[in-house]
Amino acid sequence: MKKFFSALIMLAVFVTSSIAFAAFEETIEEDADLVAVKKMAVAYPNYYKTEEAEPEIYDFTKDIYNAGRFTSSREIISYEDVAAAIRRDTGIDIYSLDVTEAEKVYNQYVSRYADSYIITTVTNNSKRPWLFFYVYNAADSKLMYTYSIQSNVLDKSAKDYGKAAEEFFKQFDTTAKKNMTKEERKELEERQKAARIYKRHVDKVTYKTGKDKLDMVRKK
Repeated sequence: MKKFFSALIMLAVFVTSSIAFAAFEETIEEDADLVAVKKMAVAYPNYYKTEEAEPEIYDFTKDIYNAGRFTSSREIISYEDVAAAIRRDTGIDIYSLDVTEAEKVYNQYVSRYADSYIITTVTNNSKRPWLFFYVYNAADSKLMYTYSIQSNVLDKSAKDYGKAAEEFFKQFDTTAKKNMTKEERKELEERQKAARIYKRHVDKVTYKTGKDKLDMVRKK
């Protein structure tokens, strides 16, 4: 019988996020080694815009990447970078393919550039959206970890979707940390501290200049 770990927790987030009292659930698949995840690539999401305030799918994909880049202690690789690497190494332009075919090619080659990849699914056909984050092993495309989040104040907006993605990356780090050695935990905490400092610097640059932080700060 398949074993898994599942937790349902209430988050009270007051200052740093607009997602107050958000319920999240996480599941770790049997034999999944989250500690081994060092590089996580952002795959094409399962998402369709239904309201004007929601981001376009291209922007949504970038928002997930940025949430990880500014929050996670792991190396986050954008969809654009993986697509560019596949085209460079194989000559295949996944942007020229339909979604299904592009997914097949992405899954076939992503292990060259990352040890895992994340697919985000948004259920937004009701008043409040429900976001799911699935982490797969890049070597065999087996599911490793699932995180889902809901909230009565989670709106269908780029800002709230970005906040939900940040919560996912933070929780993934927290869960992986439980199985780490003392040395691995220390290394993780140092990377998390560096990520927080980096994010504060980016936010400060954006606030003072009014320019997009992606244009002002070089890629991590």
